[in-house]
Amino acid sequence: MARKVAVTEEVQEFVVTQLKEGQRRLKALEKDLVKKGRAQQKEIETLIKSVRTGKQVKAFEKQANDAGHEVKKRLDGLQTQVLSVLGVATRTEINQISRELTRLTKKVDTLVSKKSGTPQLNG
Repeated sequence: MARKVAVTEEVQEFVVTQLKEGQRRLKALEKDLVKKGRAQQKEIETLIKSVRTGKQVKAFEKQANDAGHEVKKRLDGLQTQVLSVLGVATRTEINQISRELTRLTKKVDTLVSKKSGTPQLNG
């Protein structure tokens, strides 16, 4: 009977020790969670402040604008290359051709008027 009491006391002592160890671990875990929660709260508050000041928004806006300009520049270059490969005249080339055509038209009109002897009106 004394043996049963001793075993029972040992079991009780083991259980109490395990419970105390569990409580100690829970308290440590609770402290750790509270510490992490406070750190996250500070981080969130910092993010909220930066969003309110617009620093990140302005930075993102600048990055988006820069990327947009770069894309437009590359597309313009690609368009020029495609038109060149296809043999299509550029706006500058068309303007040069138009000026040359006007100059030649005036020259032809002058030659025709000299040959026929009657002055022609240049349009």
